[in-house]
Amino acid sequence: MFAINTRRLLRIGTKVFLREIRQRRLPGPNPGLDNRLEEFRKDGIKVTDDDAEEFIEKSDSTFFDVGQAYNEHFNETLIGKYKLRNQIVKERYFKENMPNLLTWSEKEQIRHLATTMPDEWTPQKIAESFPVTEAVVKKLLKFPWKPATEQRISRHDASAMRNWRELKEGTLDIPENLRQHFLKFSERTIPPLKKSSIKIDVTQEEKMGEFERIIKKCASEDYSDKENHTENRTNVHNNTEKVKKDKKILTLDELSSKIKNRLEKGKNVDLPDQLIISSMSDVSKAKPNISQDIELSYIEDSKSSEVTDFKEESKKLEVLSGTNYPERIRIPKKAYKKNATFKVNDCFYDHDGRFLYRVIGMTEN
Repeated sequence: MFAINTRRLLRIGTKVFLREIRQRRLPGPNPGLDNRLEEFRKDGIKVTDDDAEEFIEKSDSTFFDVGQAYNEHFNETLIGKYKLRNQIVKERYFKENMPNLLTWSEKEQIRHLATTMPDEWTPQKIAESFPVTEAVVKKLLKFPWKPATEQRISRHDASAMRNWRELKEGTLDIPENLRQHFLKFSERTIPPLKKSSIKIDVTQEEKMGEFERIIKKCASEDYSDKENHTENRTNVHNNTEKVKKDKKILTLDELSSKIKNRLEKGKNVDLPDQLIISSMSDVSKAKPNISQDIELSYIEDSKSSEVTDFKEESKKLEVLSGTNYPERIRIPKKAYKKNATFKVNDCFYDHDGRFLYRVIGMTEN
């Protein structure tokens, strides 16, 4: 059994060996040429066995005519430079004045399409979809013209409409192929003008040199300093005027008498003076009984706040402004303490006796 399996294995091995020998390609008479052809085939160059040697000979670089090859290359570069120079001169001095057939809204539409979908709306695609050439589209996208006023836009659109009339009449001097292309858009609907696009003034700033920029910056700084100085002077002047006006302190009775005198003389009285007169009349009608004993307390800004009551018949608080609650009080020397808060009925005052605030409903009356 073991011998039979060995025979089978030997037969299979010999068959495989013979198959490999038969499939193995013997090296040709020119192995170098074969290897180079194999590399060309790997690169995707189709080379047949018939013209293999001729193809290799052409691909080899011969150093016998190097000077001729250099001269050809030099001439090609010179020709390219001459062509470029002629093209620049032609575009600069011999411009082809193409008529403008686009309104302002259409130009805005072209810019919007080119900025939002640049892959889809290329200059070639725009030239096919609008009455314009590819070169004009490139200039339009590179140098956007933005007018400052609505009148300039209306003049621009009127010029475009005039060009359309001349194109339909045949008086416009353009090539025939462009005429046929432009006439395809003669019956199109022109989008209306959006006034929101005119509000922004995007005028290009003039180019300035370095020295001019420095001078402009210094001039702007000097102007801002002068403005700040004048503003400060006006503020100081207003403050001094206010201080001068507020220097004389009047009681409410004196102020009301002055207002009444102005009314009797027939002069104009503003709204605050009218309110003062009406409040004085209401106070005189009411006349509330205010107790002569004033409860005075101060609140210290410390950890333990204590409230002290002072009642003196001889040294009572002097009221400087006579309303239903005193606007200012005179603090006795015994009760004075800096940064303290004093309470009189339902009103609170600072250590200088100035009114701070009032809590209505705190009195027991």
